[in-house]
Amino acid sequence: MKNLSHIIFPIVSELTQFEAFFEKTLNAETKPMDNIMHYVLDSRGKRLRPILVLLGAKLFGEVNEQTLRAATFVEMVHNATLIHDDVVDDDDQRRGQASVKAQFGNLSAVLAGDYLLAKAMLLLAQPNDYAILQEMLSTTAAMSEGELMQSTRSLSPSKGRDKKVESSIGRPFDKLRDLDYLDIITRKTAMLMRSCCASGALSVNASPEHVQQIADFGLNFGILFQLRDDILDTENVAQAQVLLPIYYEKTLKALEGFPPSEIVEALRDLASFCANREV
Repeated sequence: MKNLSHIIFPIVSELTQFEAFFEKTLNAETKPMDNIMHYVLDSRGKRLRPILVLLGAKLFGEVNEQTLRAATFVEMVHNATLIHDDVVDDDDQRRGQASVKAQFGNLSAVLAGDYLLAKAMLLLAQPNDYAILQEMLSTTAAMSEGELMQSTRSLSPSKGRDKKVESSIGRPFDKLRDLDYLDIITRKTAMLMRSCCASGALSVNASPEHVQQIADFGLNFGILFQLRDDILDTENVAQAQVLLPIYYEKTLKALEGFPPSEIVEALRDLASFCANREV
C-alpha cells in the first residue's frame, strides 16, 4: 500500500498553494481569535478533504483560485465541526494534542467554531462561486442532521429520548436497534467528501455528467473512510467489517468510467490507503 505522501505527488505543488491560501484565510483581526486560529493551523490533520477537492479539479482541468477557495472552505467547515464536536463530547484530545476546548475553554471553542463557519461562508460569497456554495451548504446541513441522528442513537429513553421517538425509529439495517448506521455515516462524513470531489470538478467547469461521476466516487469513498474509522475506534465494528469490502469495491467501480491517468491512479490509491490505514 502506498503512503499518503506518495499518493498526493501529482498535486504536491497545488497542495502547497492550498496551505498558503488556508493560512492567509485563517488569520483573524483580534489577538484572542488569532491565537486559536494558529493553534488550529498547527494541529493539522491529513488534509484529506482539500486533497479530494484538488484531485477532483485536476481530473478535469487545472487548479485555480476558485479551487483553492473550495478546498479552504471545506477544511474550515471540517475544523469547525471537530471543534464543536469536542465541546459536545467533552473531549480533551484531538490529533494527539489538547483539543481547542481543553486549551482555550468551552466558550472560546464554540466561538472559534462559529468564526470558522462564518469565514467559510464569506469565502464563497462571490457570484461565480454560487454553485459550489450551494453544494457545500446543503452538505453542511446534512452533516448537522447526521450528528444529531448519531447523538439520538446513543440515547436511551432514560437519558432523555421520548418513548414515542424510541418506538417510531426504523430498523432498516441488519436489525439494528436504532437509527440506520449507513444513513448516519453518509450524512456525517460521506456527503462532505462527495461535495469535495464535486466542488473540485465544478471549479474547473467540468460537465454535469463528470461532476456527478466524481461525486459518486466521493460519496462511496466517504462511507469507506468512516467504516475504517469506526473499526479503528472500535465502534459499530460488526457492521463496519461487513460493509467495508463492499464499499471498497463500490469506490473503485466509480472510477471505471474515467480514462487512465495519474489522477485516477491517485484516487484509486487513496481508496486503498483509506481502506487499510491503521491511524
